[in-house]
Amino acid sequence: MPRSAGPTEAGRPGNPTPSMAVVGNLVRELRHAAGLSIAALALASDLSPGLLSQIERGQGNPSFTTLVKLSQALDVPVGRFFLADTEAGALVRAGTHRRLLLADENLEYTLITPHMNGRLGMIKAQVAAGWSNESAPFEHPGEECILITEGELMVCIAGTVHTLHEGDSITYDSGLSHWYRNATDRNAVLVGAMTPPSF
Repeated sequence: MPRSAGPTEAGRPGNPTPSMAVVGNLVRELRHAAGLSIAALALASDLSPGLLSQIERGQGNPSFTTLVKLSQALDVPVGRFFLADTEAGALVRAGTHRRLLLADENLEYTLITPHMNGRLGMIKAQVAAGWSNESAPFEHPGEECILITEGELMVCIAGTVHTLHEGDSITYDSGLSHWYRNATDRNAVLVGAMTPPSF
């Protein structure tokens, strides 16, 4: 089972992995396009300039929460951090789904739809014990529905907390602030659909 989310994010010694390097290049490109310095982006995203510098050099280890903060500060969907390792098309074969570009063992995040450019997006997420994005809640236009396929997950919609068990689903206005927390000692797995795919 993946370890619980830690309080800090540290760079790793040695050469950056391809995924970390791609994330770093993308963050740098988006920051330049927005006309922001590292200090300005750090302030807007509530992250340290040192961590941002590490990420841009491909040496950081950004958590999913960090990427959400960056996407909000840069005004882009967090889906921009997905790796396109398959050609666009309606059929996606098992084992070829796009994976989130980050070195975080606490969240495995996969696209079920071939891309995020249509009118519908679907995801599968495995949330490790102890993981939460309460400190960086989601808020994006549209409607969303999630189904818990394994485990238990707390879902907070506009300040109201719901505890979902295997087989439970919830549909909500994704323009409302919402966050997830796995307060158990086992992984939780969800399948989610959103329209439009603005996540």
